[in-house]
Amino acid sequence: MKSADKTPSPARPSKPERDELRRVQIVGAARSCVLRHGFHAASMAQIAEEARMSVGQIYRYFANKEAIVHAIVERIVSDRLAWIASTGRQTDLPRVLAGRMLSDEDAEDHALLLEVTAEAARNPAVAEIVRLADRRLHAQAVATVRLDHPHLDAAQAAARVEFMAVLHEGTAFRRLTDQPADPVLLAEIYREVIARLLPGPLPPNGS
Repeated sequence: MKSADKTPSPARPSKPERDELRRVQIVGAARSCVLRHGFHAASMAQIAEEARMSVGQIYRYFANKEAIVHAIVERIVSDRLAWIASTGRQTDLPRVLAGRMLSDEDAEDHALLLEVTAEAARNPAVAEIVRLADRRLHAQAVATVRLDHPHLDAAQAAARVEFMAVLHEGTAFRRLTDQPADPVLLAEIYREVIARLLPGPLPPNGS
Protein backbone atom coordinates (compact mmCIF):
# COMPACT_ATOMS: atom_id res chain seq x y z
CA MET A 1 0.00 0.00 0.00
CA LYS A 2 1.42 3.33 -1.12
CA SER A 3 1.90 5.99 1.47
CA ALA A 4 -0.06 9.20 1.02
CA ASP A 5 1.75 11.95 -0.83
CA LYS A 6 2.99 14.69 1.43
CA THR A 7 3.12 18.29 0.34
CA PRO A 8 6.65 19.53 0.99
CA SER A 9 6.80 22.21 3.65
CA PRO A 10 7.91 25.64 2.43
CA ALA A 11 11.61 26.31 2.70
CA ARG A 12 12.61 28.29 5.75
CA PRO A 13 13.80 31.80 4.82
CA SER A 14 17.54 32.27 4.85
CA LYS A 15 19.15 34.37 7.58
CA PRO A 16 19.58 37.42 5.29
CA GLU A 17 15.90 37.13 4.35
CA ARG A 18 14.87 36.85 8.01
CA ASP A 19 17.04 39.84 8.90
CA GLU A 20 15.43 41.90 6.13
CA LEU A 21 11.96 40.93 7.34
CA ARG A 22 12.93 42.06 10.84
CA ARG A 23 14.17 45.40 9.52
CA VAL A 24 10.95 45.93 7.59
CA GLN A 25 8.98 45.06 10.73
CA ILE A 26 10.96 47.57 12.79
CA VAL A 27 10.66 50.34 10.20
CA GLY A 28 6.89 49.79 9.98
CA ALA A 29 6.62 49.97 13.76
CA ALA A 30 8.71 53.14 13.83
CA ARG A 31 6.49 54.77 11.20
CA SER A 32 3.42 54.03 13.33
CA CYS A 33 5.06 55.38 16.49
CA VAL A 34 6.27 58.57 14.83
CA LEU A 35 2.84 59.23 13.32
CA ARG A 36 1.17 58.57 16.68
CA HIS A 37 3.59 60.31 19.06
CA GLY A 38 5.81 62.54 16.91
CA PHE A 39 9.45 61.91 16.14
CA HIS A 40 10.95 63.31 19.31
CA ALA A 41 8.53 61.51 21.63
CA ALA A 42 8.74 58.16 19.84
CA SER A 43 11.16 56.15 21.98
CA MET A 44 13.05 52.98 21.17
CA ALA A 45 10.95 51.26 23.85
CA GLN A 46 7.74 52.29 22.08
CA ILE A 47 9.10 51.13 18.74
CA ALA A 48 10.11 47.80 20.27
CA GLU A 49 6.67 47.34 21.80
CA GLU A 50 4.98 48.17 18.49
CA ALA A 51 7.24 45.69 16.69
CA ARG A 52 6.69 43.07 19.41
CA MET A 53 10.41 42.83 19.98
CA SER A 54 12.77 43.74 22.78
CA VAL A 55 14.83 46.92 22.68
CA GLY A 56 17.93 44.72 22.54
CA GLN A 57 16.61 43.06 19.38
CA ILE A 58 16.02 46.48 17.81
CA TYR A 59 19.66 47.40 18.41
CA ARG A 60 20.77 44.22 16.63
CA TYR A 61 19.41 45.72 13.40
CA PHE A 62 19.70 49.49 13.93
CA ALA A 63 22.44 51.26 15.87
CA ASN A 64 20.18 54.11 16.99
CA LYS A 65 16.98 56.00 16.20
CA GLU A 66 18.74 58.00 13.50
CA ALA A 67 19.48 54.76 11.64
CA ILE A 68 15.78 53.90 11.73
CA VAL A 69 14.96 57.39 10.46
CA HIS A 70 17.38 56.82 7.59
CA ALA A 71 15.54 53.60 6.69
CA ILE A 72 12.15 55.36 6.85
CA VAL A 73 13.35 58.16 4.58
CA GLU A 74 15.01 55.70 2.18
CA ARG A 75 11.72 53.87 1.77
CA ILE A 76 9.87 57.10 1.04
CA VAL A 77 12.55 58.18 -1.44
CA SER A 78 12.48 54.81 -3.21
CA ASP A 79 8.69 54.99 -3.55
CA ARG A 80 8.84 58.52 -4.95
CA LEU A 81 11.64 57.67 -7.37
CA ALA A 82 9.55 54.75 -8.62
CA TRP A 83 6.57 57.10 -9.03
CA ILE A 84 8.66 59.60 -11.02
CA ALA A 85 9.93 56.82 -13.28
CA SER A 86 6.52 55.26 -13.87
CA THR A 87 3.23 57.12 -13.46
CA GLY A 88 4.51 60.55 -12.46
CA ARG A 89 4.88 61.78 -16.03
CA GLN A 90 1.29 60.82 -16.89
CA THR A 91 -0.27 62.48 -13.84
CA ASP A 92 -2.58 65.46 -14.39
CA LEU A 93 -0.64 67.52 -11.87
CA PRO A 94 -2.78 70.69 -12.00
CA ARG A 95 -5.91 68.71 -11.11
CA VAL A 96 -4.12 66.75 -8.38
CA LEU A 97 -2.67 69.89 -6.77
CA ALA A 98 -5.87 71.92 -6.99
CA GLY A 99 -7.96 69.12 -5.51
CA ARG A 100 -5.32 68.21 -2.93
CA MET A 101 -5.75 64.70 -4.26
CA LEU A 102 -2.82 63.14 -2.45
CA SER A 103 -3.16 59.46 -1.67
CA ASP A 104 -3.39 58.37 1.94
CA GLU A 105 0.08 56.85 1.65
CA ASP A 106 1.52 60.06 0.20
CA ALA A 107 -0.13 62.08 2.98
CA GLU A 108 1.30 59.69 5.57
CA ASP A 109 4.75 59.96 4.03
CA HIS A 110 4.49 63.74 4.07
CA ALA A 111 3.50 63.71 7.75
CA LEU A 112 6.55 61.58 8.49
CA LEU A 113 8.81 63.91 6.52
CA LEU A 114 7.43 66.89 8.42
CA GLU A 115 8.38 65.17 11.67
CA VAL A 116 11.82 64.27 10.35
CA THR A 117 12.40 67.79 9.01
CA ALA A 118 11.46 69.31 12.36
CA GLU A 119 13.99 67.02 14.06
CA ALA A 120 16.56 67.97 11.41
CA ALA A 121 16.50 71.53 12.73
CA ARG A 122 17.94 70.18 16.02
CA ASN A 123 19.85 67.08 14.95
CA PRO A 124 22.72 67.39 12.42
CA ALA A 125 22.66 63.65 11.67
CA VAL A 126 18.98 63.80 10.73
CA ALA A 127 19.56 67.01 8.75
CA GLU A 128 22.13 65.18 6.63
CA ILE A 129 19.65 62.35 5.99
CA VAL A 130 17.10 64.91 4.76
CA ARG A 131 19.66 66.66 2.53
CA LEU A 132 20.84 63.43 0.90
CA ALA A 133 17.28 62.28 0.28
CA ASP A 134 16.34 65.58 -1.32
CA ARG A 135 19.40 65.46 -3.59
CA ARG A 136 18.41 62.03 -4.90
CA LEU A 137 14.82 63.06 -5.58
CA HIS A 138 15.84 66.35 -7.15
CA ALA A 139 18.42 64.72 -9.43
CA GLN A 140 15.93 62.13 -10.71
CA ALA A 141 13.26 64.77 -11.27
CA VAL A 142 15.71 66.96 -13.20
CA ALA A 143 16.70 64.01 -15.40
CA THR A 144 13.03 63.31 -16.12
CA VAL A 145 12.27 66.95 -16.97
CA ARG A 146 15.24 67.12 -19.34
CA LEU A 147 14.13 63.90 -21.01
CA ASP A 148 10.73 65.43 -21.77
CA HIS A 149 12.08 68.94 -22.42
CA PRO A 150 15.55 68.51 -23.98
CA HIS A 151 15.81 72.22 -24.82
CA LEU A 152 16.29 72.94 -21.10
CA ASP A 153 19.82 72.87 -19.72
CA ALA A 154 20.59 71.41 -16.28
CA ALA A 155 20.27 74.75 -14.46
CA GLN A 156 16.94 75.58 -16.11
CA ALA A 157 15.53 72.15 -15.35
CA ALA A 158 16.76 72.31 -11.75
CA ALA A 159 15.00 75.65 -11.20
CA ARG A 160 11.74 74.26 -12.56
CA VAL A 161 11.98 71.14 -10.45
CA GLU A 162 12.52 73.28 -7.35
CA PHE A 163 9.44 75.33 -8.19
CA MET A 164 7.36 72.17 -8.67
CA ALA A 165 8.67 70.74 -5.39
CA VAL A 166 7.47 73.85 -3.56
CA LEU A 167 4.03 73.49 -5.16
CA HIS A 168 3.77 69.82 -4.20
CA GLU A 169 5.08 70.17 -0.65
CA GLY A 170 3.00 73.27 -0.04
CA THR A 171 -0.10 71.41 -1.23
CA ALA A 172 0.67 68.51 1.10
CA PHE A 173 0.91 70.96 4.01
CA ARG A 174 -2.26 72.80 2.97
CA ARG A 175 -4.12 69.47 2.90
CA LEU A 176 -4.38 69.86 6.67
CA THR A 177 -6.44 73.05 6.29
CA ASP A 178 -9.80 73.95 4.74
CA GLN A 179 -9.89 74.46 0.96
CA PRO A 180 -10.74 78.16 0.45
CA ALA A 181 -10.46 78.11 -3.36
CA ASP A 182 -12.61 76.56 -6.06
CA PRO A 183 -10.57 73.51 -7.21
CA VAL A 184 -11.70 73.95 -10.83
CA LEU A 185 -10.54 77.57 -10.96
CA LEU A 186 -7.36 76.71 -9.09
CA ALA A 187 -6.61 73.89 -11.53
CA GLU A 188 -6.87 76.34 -14.42
CA ILE A 189 -4.31 78.60 -12.74
CA TYR A 190 -1.97 75.69 -12.06
CA ARG A 191 -2.37 74.58 -15.67
CA GLU A 192 -1.41 78.02 -16.98
CA VAL A 193 1.59 78.26 -14.67
CA ILE A 194 2.88 74.76 -15.42
CA ALA A 195 2.33 75.20 -19.16
CA ARG A 196 4.53 78.31 -19.05
CA LEU A 197 7.06 76.61 -16.80
CA LEU A 198 7.26 73.43 -18.90
CA PRO A 199 5.96 74.08 -22.42
CA GLY A 200 4.53 70.99 -24.03
CA PRO A 201 1.46 68.78 -23.83
CA LEU A 202 -0.10 68.06 -20.44
CA PRO A 203 -2.54 65.25 -19.70
CA PRO A 204 -6.06 66.33 -20.77
CA ASN A 205 -8.16 68.14 -18.20
CA GLY A 206 -10.15 65.69 -16.07
CA SER A 207 -8.11 62.64 -17.07
